[in-house]
Amino acid sequence: MIGLSVLGRLRFRLLIGMSLVVLVGLFGTAVIYVRQAEEAILAEHQRALHKVTDAVGTSLESIMAGGHAEVAAEFTRRLAGIGGARRFLIVRIDGTPAFRDNVTIERVNARLGYPAFELRNDGEAAPAPIPEAVRQEFARVVSGREAVDITRFEPDGERLSLFLDPIFARPVCAECHDDGQPVRGVVVLETSFRAVEHDMSEARVQALIGLVIALAVTMLLTGYLLGRLLFRPIEGVTRAMRRVATGDWEHGVPVESDDEIGQMASSFNLMRERLKANYLSLLAEQDKLTTILLTSHEAVVVTDRDGQVVLVNPAAEEILGKSAAQICEEGFDNIVDHPGIIHSLLIGEQECERVQLQYRGRMLAVSASTICDSGGTVIGSAALIRDVEDEHRLREQLSAMARTDELTGLLNRRHLDLRFAEEFERMGIRGRPLAVVIFDVDHFKRFNDEHGHEAGDRVLQAVSRRARETLRCYDVLGRYGGEEFVAVLPGLHCGDATPVAERLRRDVEQLDVGGLRVTISIGIACTEAVAAASPIELLSAADSALYRAKSAGRNRAETAVSA
Repeated sequence: MIGLSVLGRLRFRLLIGMSLVVLVGLFGTAVIYVRQAEEAILAEHQRALHKVTDAVGTSLESIMAGGHAEVAAEFTRRLAGIGGARRFLIVRIDGTPAFRDNVTIERVNARLGYPAFELRNDGEAAPAPIPEAVRQEFARVVSGREAVDITRFEPDGERLSLFLDPIFARPVCAECHDDGQPVRGVVVLETSFRAVEHDMSEARVQALIGLVIALAVTMLLTGYLLGRLLFRPIEGVTRAMRRVATGDWEHGVPVESDDEIGQMASSFNLMRERLKANYLSLLAEQDKLTTILLTSHEAVVVTDRDGQVVLVNPAAEEILGKSAAQICEEGFDNIVDHPGIIHSLLIGEQECERVQLQYRGRMLAVSASTICDSGGTVIGSAALIRDVEDEHRLREQLSAMARTDELTGLLNRRHLDLRFAEEFERMGIRGRPLAVVIFDVDHFKRFNDEHGHEAGDRVLQAVSRRARETLRCYDVLGRYGGEEFVAVLPGLHCGDATPVAERLRRDVEQLDVGGLRVTISIGIACTEAVAAASPIELLSAADSALYRAKSAGRNRAETAVSA
C-alpha cells in the first residue's frame, strides 16, 4: 500500500507538472497571439489615420490646384470640427497653423508680382506654432522622411495619439512656392486611444477564455491517458520491484508484455544483475582496502565532501599519538597541530606535494590533497603521513659526510673551495677585505714514520680542534689535503689577520699530543695586499708565503705581498 500511495502521489505530481508545462506553452501562445493582435490593431489604427491624412492632403491639393485658396481656410475650419478628433489642423513647416492669416498670401502675391489671391478680411495675426514643432519627430516629418505617431497621456490618464503626416510638394505647387522645400506642410491629427484600447481588451479576454478552455481539456485528457496507459501497468511492476528493494537480489520483475512497460521490467532485471555483481565486487574491494589500511605503516586520514574526518587507520593513531576519536574531533586541519601546513597543501601553496616537519620529537613527512570526481566536484580530502625520523637522521649523516673531512671533522676540500668562493665574491661585492691562511704541520712525515700513522692522525685531530677553538665561529676552516689546512677569514685586513695567525701558531705550539711536540708553519694572504682576481690566486699567494715560512726555519708565519 505504501508503494501504491507513492505511485498515486507521483501520478498527481506528474499530472500537475504536465499541466504546468502545457499551461506555460498555452500561455506563451496566448501572449504571442495577443501581442500580434495588438500590433495588428495598432497597425490598422495607423493605416486609418494615414488614409485620413492622405485624403486631407489630396483634397487640399485639389483646392489649391483649382485656384480656390479662399476655400482652403474654410476646409481647415471644418477639419477642426470633425467628431472624435481632439485636434485636426494643417500647419506650415515652421509649426504655425496654416490658412488663418495672410502671411502665405502676401508672400505668394509678392513672388508672382500681381495680386493673384485676395487678402482675407478676417485674417488673424501670425498664430503661435504648435507645441510639437520643437520636437525631433516634427523635424523628421518636415524633412520628408516619414509620418510619425506620437503617444502622450492626459493628466487624467487618458492615452492620446498625435499623428503627423507630411504634405509633399507637388509640381503644381512650384508656380507659387518655388523655394525647394520637399514638404509644404504637415497634417496634425490627434485622437483618443479609447477605441483601440477597447479592441485590445477584447482580444485579451478572448485569449484568456481560449487559454482556460484549452487547459481544462488538456488536463482531463492527460489525466485519463496517464492512468490508462502508464500508471496502471506501473502499479503492477512496482509491487514486484518493492521486494527487490528490500534486498531480495534473487527476485526479479516479471515481464508480461513487449511494450514499454515490459522493456522497463527487462531493463530492471538486467540492472538488478549488474547491481548484484557490482555489490559483490565492492565488498571484495572493501575487504582489500580494509586490509591495506589496517596493515599499512603509514598514517592515512580521509574526510568526506563536508570536511568531516571519516577514516583513520591504526597507523595514524600510533604515529600521531592520538586516538581516532580525538583526530575526528580536532578536525582534518589539526591532525599534525599545524593547520596552516595542511591548508597550504590542499590549496597547492607548497612548492612540493609533501612537507617535512617536527612533530612531538619525531620527523614526519606529510602530504595532503583534495579528491575530486570525474566532473571536478570535490568529494573529500586525504592525508598521508609517514615517520621519516630514521631517514632524516641518515640523510643528515650523509650530508655531513659529504661536507666534512672524516678524520678531523672540518670541511673537506670540495666544500672548502665552495665556501671560499662564496666568501670571496661576497666580500668583493661589499667592498670589504678577505684574508686566507694556509698552514701545515711541521715535519709531519716524521710523526708517521717514527710513531705510526695513528699518532699522525691524533696530531691532525689535535691541530684541527685547537684551530677551531682559536678562530672565530664564522671563519671558514677546512682540511685542504694531507697535513695542510686552510682558514678563510672574512673582513680581516692583513694587520688583523697576522695576529690571528700568530695566536694560532702559539696555541698549536703549546699542544701535547701523547708527549709529542707539534708546530705549524703559516702563510697569510689578504685581498688588500695581493691583487688577486680569484680565490685561486689569493690562495696561491698564501701558499707562496707558507713556502717562505718553511724555508725560514718553520714554526713561523709569513704574509704575502703583491709582486
